Amino acid sequence: MKITLIPILFSLIFLSSCSNNDTFDPDLAWNELISTIKSDYAYLDKVDGDFKNLTNLFYSKALATKTAKEFIDVSQSFLRNLQDPHLSLSPFDNDDYIVYPTGSDIYAEVKDEKIYVIDVKANSSAYEQGIRSGMLVRSIDGLVFHTIIEAVTGLSADILSQDQQAYAINIALGGKRYQSRTLTASTDEEIRTYNLEPSYTSINQLDNGPKVTYKVINNIGYIRFNNSLGDDASVTEFRNAIKALAQTNGLIIDLRNTPSGGNTGVAEPILGHFTKIKRVYQLYKTQKSGHHYSEEPYQKATVVPQSPFIDKPFVVLAGRWTGSMGEGMTIGLDTLGARAILGAPMADLLGGIKQIELVESNATLALGFERLYHVDGRFREDFEPTILLKTADTDEKGIDIALLKALRSF
Repeated sequence: MKITLIPILFSLIFLSSCSNNDTFDPDLAWNELISTIKSDYAYLDKVDGDFKNLTNLFYSKALATKTAKEFIDVSQSFLRNLQDPHLSLSPFDNDDYIVYPTGSDIYAEVKDEKIYVIDVKANSSAYEQGIRSGMLVRSIDGLVFHTIIEAVTGLSADILSQDQQAYAINIALGGKRYQSRTLTASTDEEIRTYNLEPSYTSINQLDNGPKVTYKVINNIGYIRFNNSLGDDASVTEFRNAIKALAQTNGLIIDLRNTPSGGNTGVAEPILGHFTKIKRVYQLYKTQKSGHHYSEEPYQKATVVPQSPFIDKPFVVLAGRWTGSMGEGMTIGLDTLGARAILGAPMADLLGGIKQIELVESNATLALGFERLYHVDGRFREDFEPTILLKTADTDEKGIDIALLKALRSF
């Protein structure tokens, strides 16, 4: 197998479908997939019981496949049940569900087999069409609760935990890759059907715009990253922003639109503006075949000072669409002196990831091989904003309540 490392990056892999392989052996393909996860995945202990049960449940499904494409489809369903957006198997095709959370614009929770909208991504198709926090989702593309979950996970909702059900629902809300969606939702007053653009449309439009936007609100500087933590231009644009905002009384750093993550080559120079000395902003341990992460020493991710130094109070906005390197920057800014981290729990994209080419299925497995930590020793995925909100993008009236609260904190 061939391994490609990706430094703390949420990578989207849009490859063409595998061709049929006359020599395809599903037993060999399944053993290769499972053994690779066991040896290289640094987050297996989070899902150990589920992993064993799911392996048993999916073994016969995998062995019934006749082609590599069928095997990949089954394996994708298997992996979704582990609730880690970084853990994925490609290539993807147009009948696959979106990569979460990049292809997501609605966040929902499940209670008593009902789907409640909790947050809606600002400026998304769902937001523009009027989907709001507090709505009850009745169907997605004509499917209702149990059929939605089975379509995403390959399993009956009855044998899944509420967290697994909710994860599946949030994937389904994003729809199929590059396909329009139909959503039926209700309030106390009415039931409506919404026709939504493909959820990737609004995020892809950011590619043609500024990587970093900024403005002044009540003499507080506001800086927002536009899903750009993997673009080197963000470093220069951030530097230009803080220079332009030099006369403000404080800064709000908005990381709520970073679902695709990024890389340390972009994040670290940006973080360097918040320190006068070399600082550790994140810890990590690495797992590889034969070496479990827990037996390895902590390694330190550091930043060095960058000019100009930000010598004013700052707060950070984070939420459901803060992913991977966005999460790393959030805990880094917490370490570097943020007055507060304000928002909702983040996307929990687990680990620094690498890609492993699986020979037997002609597929590429992405998994977290670096276990990531806040400098205080907490797992990164356990970190929550210091001012915790249920809704961090737009509330039931479409208002950015998190930004309002951030402004009031100065």
